[in-house]
Amino acid sequence: MKIFTYMFGALVLSVGTALSANAAPILFCSNGSIDLVNDGCISGSASGYLNGGDGIYSNSGGGDPEADVEAAILAATGASVDISLYGKSDNDNSASLFAFTGSVPTATDEVGGQSGDWDVLDNAIEVAYITIKAANSFALFDVQGSNSGTWNTEGILNNGGSQPGVSHISFWTVGGTTNVPEPGTFVLLSMGMLGLGLSRRKKR
Repeated sequence: MKIFTYMFGALVLSVGTALSANAAPILFCSNGSIDLVNDGCISGSASGYLNGGDGIYSNSGGGDPEADVEAAILAATGASVDISLYGKSDNDNSASLFAFTGSVPTATDEVGGQSGDWDVLDNAIEVAYITIKAANSFALFDVQGSNSGTWNTEGILNNGGSQPGVSHISFWTVGGTTNVPEPGTFVLLSMGMLGLGLSRRKKR
């Protein structure tokens, strides 16, 4: 079982500029040539970031959409990766998929802390990436098929220039690994299957 620890405290800006007295140095995904295994990167916007952020993720107050995470991976590494959402800490089924220490918002708990541990309960699932969503940013890591590790929001800033608590953690797979469909995807799949059944019935 692989276990990864993610810390932003040792990161430096590519331009060598400190952000503020109470902020850890930031490595933006848009800087490119980033080792997402050992360093990770941050994508988002906040008034305390250099130039307001990295320009990839700009959905203020929103989540970490698949397209934005894929864009962040591409900007950080130069690799185009097709990811699928396995699950999120704040979905209704999160208790059957994950275990957390530290305070991570779930479907029933909305209090977010700044650090803790995560564990994917099904050891057959190989998580490729995780995103740690906090304020108007997310931290992105390549976890290389791990199913447990630690998380923190160090390096992420809110608009007040402080380190925020986590909003949720998303777990991404690649290569066709079983994932949990978003509710809208499930509805579309169901309608497609229903239409296929009706079409076959008419032909008979």
